[in-house]
Amino acid sequence: MYLKKLEIIGFKSFLNKTTLNFEPGMTAVVGPNGCGKSNIFDSIRWVLGEQSVKSLRGTQMEDVIFNGTDTKEPLSMAEVSLTFDNNNRFFPVEHDELIITRRIFRNGESEYLLNKAQVRLKDILELLMGTGIGAESYSLIEQGKIGLILSVKPEERRLVFDEASGITKYKTQKREALRKLEETEQNLLRVNDIVTEVKRQIGSLERQANKARRYKEVFEELKSKELQLGWLRKKALEAENGEILSKIEKCSQEEAAIIDEIKKKELTINSTNSEIKDVEGKLISIKNSILNLDNLISRNSERIKFNKERIAELETSKNYLNTQLGSTRNRLFMDEEKLNNIKSEYGMIKNSIEKSIALLKENEELLDEVGSSIKSCLNNISDSKRKILGFTQQISRQRNEIAEKTNKQQISLARKRRLDLEKAKAGEEKHSIENNLNSLTLELEKLSAELDNLNSLVISLKGQSEQEVVAVDNLNLEIDNMEKEKLTLNSQREFLGKLEDKYEHISESMDALIYLDKLPRAEISGLVIKIKNNSSLNEEEKRIVSNYVFKLSGQAKPLDLDTRNIDQKIFDLTVKIEALRAEKTDRGKKIKRLNEDILLKQELLRKQEIALANKKTFHQNIREQFERVSSEEEVILIELEEVEDQITQVQLDITELEDALKKLEIEHSKEEAAISQEQENINIFSARREKILVEIAQTKTQIEAQNKRLASDEATLKILEDTYNQDKQAVADLENQINEALSRQEALNLEIEGLNENNRLSQAEIDNKKVELEKSEEKYGLISKDVVQASKNLEEKRKELDGVRNNLYELHMQNKDIEFKILGVKDRMQQAYKADLDALGDYAGGEVDQNSLSAEIQKLKDKVDSYGSVNLVAIEEYDELKKRYDFLTQQQDDLLKAKEAVHEAILKINRTTKKMFVETFEMIKQEFRNYFRMLFNGGDAQIFLINEQDPLESGIEIICRPPGKKLQNVLLLSGGEKSMAAIALIFAIFKVKPSPFCVLDEIDAALDEANVDRFGSMLQDFTKASQFIVITHNKKTIANADVMYGITMEQSGISKIVSVKFGQNKAATVDRELVSEVEAESA
Repeated sequence: MYLKKLEIIGFKSFLNKTTLNFEPGMTAVVGPNGCGKSNIFDSIRWVLGEQSVKSLRGTQMEDVIFNGTDTKEPLSMAEVSLTFDNNNRFFPVEHDELIITRRIFRNGESEYLLNKAQVRLKDILELLMGTGIGAESYSLIEQGKIGLILSVKPEERRLVFDEASGITKYKTQKREALRKLEETEQNLLRVNDIVTEVKRQIGSLERQANKARRYKEVFEELKSKELQLGWLRKKALEAENGEILSKIEKCSQEEAAIIDEIKKKELTINSTNSEIKDVEGKLISIKNSILNLDNLISRNSERIKFNKERIAELETSKNYLNTQLGSTRNRLFMDEEKLNNIKSEYGMIKNSIEKSIALLKENEELLDEVGSSIKSCLNNISDSKRKILGFTQQISRQRNEIAEKTNKQQISLARKRRLDLEKAKAGEEKHSIENNLNSLTLELEKLSAELDNLNSLVISLKGQSEQEVVAVDNLNLEIDNMEKEKLTLNSQREFLGKLEDKYEHISESMDALIYLDKLPRAEISGLVIKIKNNSSLNEEEKRIVSNYVFKLSGQAKPLDLDTRNIDQKIFDLTVKIEALRAEKTDRGKKIKRLNEDILLKQELLRKQEIALANKKTFHQNIREQFERVSSEEEVILIELEEVEDQITQVQLDITELEDALKKLEIEHSKEEAAISQEQENINIFSARREKILVEIAQTKTQIEAQNKRLASDEATLKILEDTYNQDKQAVADLENQINEALSRQEALNLEIEGLNENNRLSQAEIDNKKVELEKSEEKYGLISKDVVQASKNLEEKRKELDGVRNNLYELHMQNKDIEFKILGVKDRMQQAYKADLDALGDYAGGEVDQNSLSAEIQKLKDKVDSYGSVNLVAIEEYDELKKRYDFLTQQQDDLLKAKEAVHEAILKINRTTKKMFVETFEMIKQEFRNYFRMLFNGGDAQIFLINEQDPLESGIEIICRPPGKKLQNVLLLSGGEKSMAAIALIFAIFKVKPSPFCVLDEIDAALDEANVDRFGSMLQDFTKASQFIVITHNKKTIANADVMYGITMEQSGISKIVSVKFGQNKAATVDRELVSEVEAESA
């Protein structure tokens, strides 16, 4: 498996689609600063799921979208795709290629795709877990963060080791399992609470359900009886309703016969009314015709009147137009004469202007000749001035250089004097430092001797303290032994006191004891005590007696015992114990004094060591100061020689510069004389030029006046031509208007004759219509009488019909009342028992007395009422609750099993991850030591777990010892050493768990040339197992690459790719020019 291709569209500085094809081995990415190299690294990290905007060098995730330039608009989307070769099925997917794609839009929406199918970020992260590939894995290391692998906290440092050991996926599964375990426990708590509550509810519901069942039995009987009674009542009402329906049918027949008669009479009346309407229509039509004809005559009369008035107006207008026509023709003749006079004057002015223009042209040509002469003189003056300026500048430079040389000479002299003083001062300082150095050497030797004496004294005091401690321990042991002996004697004395009280003949025994005490100890055989009744001794007394006597034939025989001196012995022991305790106290005080002396001496020793170290440092500083002053003295002597040489050389330079200055001043004077001569010539030509300019101005003034007059005549001419044309057009218009008035008068006269003829014909038609109107009115009166009589007969029949309909209405009301009662019975049964009486069939059950049935129903109702409040849904609730209880108990069992299964899974994950981590950690630990020594040419390094008892949670500590230094924490290394140590750790991880590919962003920047060589050599070894993409400026690192990509920025803000594939002799191919060409392309 290896990374085949990277495709970028709109990501940061990559505007256009950019494709980088990779091969196994090593690929170098080069380019100048700011060209977008690190954007390659950021794009790979981003597509692998990086969520930290800060790590991508932005403030919000939309910052990764191309933001536009001065010439390019911003894009709305960024997309990056990584293509992996998966022929070996490194990834668990059935594809030869795996393409991971990430998109982001300007509105903040983002998408993740796997082989062009949309997936979740979680799916991609799970796919990459344990492979060594990821946004935060050791396969992506950038500039400035190489040292963070070592600098982070020990607990955070283990993340790299987790990834290398392949337990990241298991730890994720463990977190998921713990989350599920917590959820299961929460669910179990909730289920337990619910089961408890449901169990409590079941008992109450069971009692309610039993009561509800008894209630339902009585209720069902009541329902049956009430349905039977309702059915009987319905049948009785239906029979009564049948009789009423027969009466309704008879009345309906009578109603139909009367309606037929009424319809016949209405048809007769309607026929007569139609005839009346026809006559009325004809009357209205005739009246309208007469009215329309009268209106037409009136309108025609008005039109005739209007036309006569219009004819009179046209006659007046025609007379006025004839008058206007005469005056306009006179004005047209006068305009024609003025126009001819203006045209003649215009020609004369135009000839005069042409002559003035010719004279002006001659003066301007003469003016150009004079101007050329002046220009030539000015050019000569300019040349001379330039020469003078050059001479002036040279003179100024010479003078400045002379002043500079003089100043330099003064500075050199002052410097010589200063160096002489510094030489004398350095000599004095050297002598003083040398004296201090000798004095400090003696002090150092004295301090070292004092330090040795203090060390010996501290050792002696510690020895004394240890001896006293041993002595105190012995005293404690001796005191303990004496205390035990004293306790034993006290016990003996107490026992003997008890014996004196309990047993007889003690006085005789005491006399014997006194006697025996006088005998030598060797002759005393023992103590004889007679015990009459052994049972009178308790167990403790028996134990004590057994220490001093033995039984023989029922009598006590004596044991060795000196009872006389018990008190004396106790007293002696007490005295000795007190003496030993006093000695112990004295020795304890002595130990305390010795410890205090040791602490004081150690503090003094520490101060002496600090003083010695300070003296040594001071001594070293004085020695370095002595060497520095000696070096400065040598430098001062060399500078003195240089200053003396400079003074001599400056004096020679000043002499040469003064000679050159005199020559330049002579040339400067010659050029000033030439400028004066040319200036006189310019004055002559300027006077002549002024005269010509006056003549030209006069001519131009004259031409300007003539042009103004010409323009005035042209305007007047145009006005006259316009006026002439307007008057000419006015004559034609007036003639047309007069002709139109005559035509209009003729047309109006013809229209008046036609209107008079129309009025005559309309009046004749009005007379005919009036005769026809009288005949129609007579016919209308006769028909109206017949209609009135028929209407009276029709009204009588309608009254008869109303009577029949009233009877029919009463019958219908009775029918509706019975039907309503039947419906009431059915509704009550439906509402009370949800029963349909129509669907019950014959429900009578033989002859039944409705009164007795009603009594039975009342008893059943009283019984139902006696149950009081009944929860009828308790039966269903109980059944449902019982089912729920059974389901919850089953869930409870399932959750307990699930909890146990999760526990087992976590234990299994812990065992697996612990084994994997420890094995990988030990291998990385060994490889880290090897690579550290290779990179540092020696030294040592250690990795260890802070808490070895818990390797899965323990932090990881790293200790390094570069060559020539003490073992120290990795955080105390310098920046370069940290980088090399981090590289050693990365190589160690790659050795144990190589990632399929690795991207390194300028991690060789902090390495010197020797370390770069070792870095490159190691990198070459790893390319056999892993693919490396290295972003670098180092030419030695580039020389190890198989392919090189150059990043340029031909257009500001837009990155571009240039690729180079090396041959076998790549080391010779990569030279400074190749890399410089790429770097300079966008510089």
